[in-house]
Amino acid sequence: MKRLIAVFLLLTGSLWLPPVAGQDETEAEYQPLHPSQLAAESDAVVLAQVDRVNYETRRGFPVSGAAWIRVLVRYKVPSPIDFVKVTEEGFGPDRCYFNDGPMWEELPRYLVFLNRADKDEFQGHRGGCKLEVLVTDDNRYAVRWPQQGLVLNPEDESLIQELTFQGPGAYVDVSELTSIGREDLLRDYYMVDTGDNRYRYTRGIRLEDFREHLIGSDNLTQDRQQRGW
Repeated sequence: MKRLIAVFLLLTGSLWLPPVAGQDETEAEYQPLHPSQLAAESDAVVLAQVDRVNYETRRGFPVSGAAWIRVLVRYKVPSPIDFVKVTEEGFGPDRCYFNDGPMWEELPRYLVFLNRADKDEFQGHRGGCKLEVLVTDDNRYAVRWPQQGLVLNPEDESLIQELTFQGPGAYVDVSELTSIGREDLLRDYYMVDTGDNRYRYTRGIRLEDFREHLIGSDNLTQDRQQRGW
């Protein structure tokens, strides 16, 4: 059962619980935004890798706490930064919780959209705080497609390519899924069966294309000194 939950969370890209009685209905609404708007409204846009998380959980879902992420590429930052603490509280599809993994396994990478919460802390943009980024067989980064929270205009879809991904994030363990669940993954996520109870993602947008065409330079930091390059 834990593996089934993990697969669900991986595919949805968000950690969400149904609204509790008495909760404002607006808190349960979630309208993800196009990457250009996310970047324009964010204080920080970075490619980052999860370092560690410390969450309080309820029924196996995080409800408060913090994640520490290591910055790999700075696209837009208020000052040069190498590590970011992302705090969160509450639950819902607009909350920003990061998936963890075994210490011996390569931890996930994300394109992250954040706003400053305190001097040394950030919070995720409520219109979508992160998009999963995978590594291709030629050691380049690409934003996985499809995934929840990735909003594209019709003309953006020309950027989607068939790619060969590598690393732990490229695969989903389907050994405990039903045949219907497996069929859904193959169809809805354009996955391929690798023959070892794993499916592999096959579609994405190269990160350089994502930055240039979907985010746009006008929505990112132009000052190389500020980026720390």
